[in-house]
Amino acid sequence: MPPKKTPDEDKWACQEIGTPFPKNTVRAQGTQNMYVALWYKHGKPLMGQAWNESGVVQCSFAFENMLLSGRDIGGTIQVLQYEGNHLQRGFFYEWLKFSDYLQDANNEARCLVRCGNSVPIFWPEKQSLGNLDVEMKSAVFPSKDGVMHVTTDELASMQILMRNTQGGPPHCPCEVCVADREKSAATEAPRVMLSEWIDCREGDDFPVDKQVIRALGRPLKTVKGEQDQYVALWYRHGVPVMGRAWNHDGKIAASFSDAKREYTGHSVGSMSYLLELPPLVAGFDYSWQPFKEAAKHGEKEWHPVHISFMSPCVLVYGEGKVELLGGANLKDEYATAAIDGKVIKLMGRDIQACQILCRKDRDDTASI
Repeated sequence: MPPKKTPDEDKWACQEIGTPFPKNTVRAQGTQNMYVALWYKHGKPLMGQAWNESGVVQCSFAFENMLLSGRDIGGTIQVLQYEGNHLQRGFFYEWLKFSDYLQDANNEARCLVRCGNSVPIFWPEKQSLGNLDVEMKSAVFPSKDGVMHVTTDELASMQILMRNTQGGPPHCPCEVCVADREKSAATEAPRVMLSEWIDCREGDDFPVDKQVIRALGRPLKTVKGEQDQYVALWYRHGVPVMGRAWNHDGKIAASFSDAKREYTGHSVGSMSYLLELPPLVAGFDYSWQPFKEAAKHGEKEWHPVHISFMSPCVLVYGEGKVELLGGANLKDEYATAAIDGKVIKLMGRDIQACQILCRKDRDDTASI
């Protein structure tokens, strides 16, 4: 066991609204595009939410009865970052129910992420990240309809962000945690049930040390020959767009289609790719299933991987049965992808041959 490192301070990236989204940012638990943000209003710190909008920073904060975003902000905000692991930083972040924090408030291994009395708090049911005044035990959250105020008992099930200096996060891949799990293999840890999306930027080094979800698990038959294509996620105007990434001379390249147009290269900016968790970690399996099976209602074995109504989809089209990774809208039943500036859209009978990425929970696991 290496000597325990003195915990680093929290690291915040200072960003103006509309500038490129920073790397290694900290998400609200279980979300794909909601990140911890900090801003000062009249000298008072406020926690709120930032998101990646077509590769640039956007944000929203609640202050008293005012919802503030975009031009209302002015100047800069700060977005929380975490690069490295608990061995290098001396701590890791975890989201904890507020009620659990109150019951274990004297735990020296855990402390609040805070600025003054302001603490990030996440409301899972409303999918909103806001500000908790930890002394007053009251919270405000930004929403599309304005500001939501929450006090006392209603806070109990909401999640607050903590710094944990004891060990590492569940299923940490570092060598120390792997060795510890092997020693205690007789007691199996609960398995991860959340799909893991990793943030990156177009043009970053392609992740050779990670298992990225590959379309159909093999090279696709494209108009330009066989090519490995990987599941990718991007946001435009706050709406999720599924597309494809590939390895271009060791760098991440990507393509997305939205509103009859292809977005690729520098127009993409920040994006995410989907990671395939090791079998001993994941509590579910991935599989590509025909559209008619994935989109049907009622009981089914495999359920689509989706953000809102969008799912990763391999389009199969043309006389030569060309394959291209893009996205399918399961509600409106169409699939799109783009190549060389041309958008391919399949509907009706043509979409039935497409393949949708699905997942099935395992029966022999406890979840986390």
